[in-house]
This record gives sequence, structure tokens and C-alpha cells, in this order.
Amino acid sequence: MTTRKTDDLIQGEADLLAAGRKLQHQGLELLRAEMEALATLLPGAAAPSKTDAEIEASFDNMPV
Repeated sequence: MTTRKTDDLIQGEADLLAAGRKLQHQGLELLRAEMEALATLLPGAAAPSKTDAEIEASFDNMPV
């Protein structure tokens, strides 16, 4: 009888942990979708990053 109660308690805790993990996963999926949607609205988000050589070439390196 005692082992049955213990098994029920352990199973209940395992179910709660599984439900919590599922809820966290859903929250993270929602956050990911929001971040992807925001990235489409930001200017330059889709533009590839420049290489170091391109960044250096864009500076005016004339001595003053």
C-alpha cells in the first residue's frame, strides 16, 4: 500500500515536471516567433554583415 502511494506521488511529480517543460517550450517558441517577426521589421536586419576589409575601405584614412 505504501509503495502504491509513493509511486502515485512520483508519477504526479513527473507529470508536473513534464507539463512545466512543455509550457516553457511553448513560451520559447512564442519568443522565437516574435524575434523573427521583429527582425523582418528592423532596417538592415536582412543585410549581410560587412567584412573587415569592407569596413576599413569605407573609412576616410586621410591624415589631418
